[in-house]
Amino acid sequence: MDRKVNVFATRVWGFDPTTWPVITFGLAGNRDKLLKESQVGDLLVFVGTQNEPTPEAMRGKLLGMAEIGRHPVDTLDVLPEASKNPNDYDEYRRFKWPKGILMIKAWRFEPQPLLLNVLASQLTYQATPQAVLLDALDTDAVLNLKAIEVELPNSEPLKKARLLDRALGGHPTTGPLPSSWQGSTGRDVNRQAFTYAFRFGNSDIWKIGHAVDIVERIKQVNLHIPSEIIPSAWRAIYQQKWSDAIEAYTMEQKVLESLEVYRTVGERVKCSESDVFAAWRSAIGG
Repeated sequence: MDRKVNVFATRVWGFDPTTWPVITFGLAGNRDKLLKESQVGDLLVFVGTQNEPTPEAMRGKLLGMAEIGRHPVDTLDVLPEASKNPNDYDEYRRFKWPKGILMIKAWRFEPQPLLLNVLASQLTYQATPQAVLLDALDTDAVLNLKAIEVELPNSEPLKKARLLDRALGGHPTTGPLPSSWQGSTGRDVNRQAFTYAFRFGNSDIWKIGHAVDIVERIKQVNLHIPSEIIPSAWRAIYQQKWSDAIEAYTMEQKVLESLEVYRTVGERVKCSESDVFAAWRSAIGG
């Protein structure tokens, strides 16, 4: 490689990429932070927590590492049903780690050393909800550990993730790339798809994205809005039809790039309708 690999670290309850081949987060923002800060080929080290439900043999140890994929996924779209267990849900039956990134490759450390036998100090608190970047000395120490590659499940999502990683050529993406396994954003990239601009009520908050089914997408984004408290909802203002999801995604990214100064969280922006319309028209014409 023509650059030094960056190594990040995060705390987990266990490590078995043969059944859990995805890097997971509780919040999209924490996942997207790792995507923004990492590049193709960068690695994430998994560190066992010090208490339950992490198995006692894994607590406080460096368990393994994975090459970080380059686009976000919804964990439940790619996680095998047999891999889920009751600890993965809160008291309201909500999945604890809904946002993820597929592993491209994975390795298990053998033996699995105690963290303080390898790193200079304990990880910060931020390594629990997020992934933190290791410094140069800790990175070298991790890369010198004996690591055995683990064969990931041979699945269509993994094939797509590896192809997209290769296509990106070292440039991280700014949003979910369309593929044949991303649920509402396009089960089949060759199907007709739409770029959309949703507006939250009559506010200046907009959501830019792409989907195969606009009606279904609206239902999904409005699903968790408590209508008893917040009377507003997302509604479709603009939509542009394309022959496939790749073209829809390309336009989405052009619109977001034009509105970069107004971006808030994820694919949302805060600006006037005239700003959105100008970016929309430019993206179609460009």
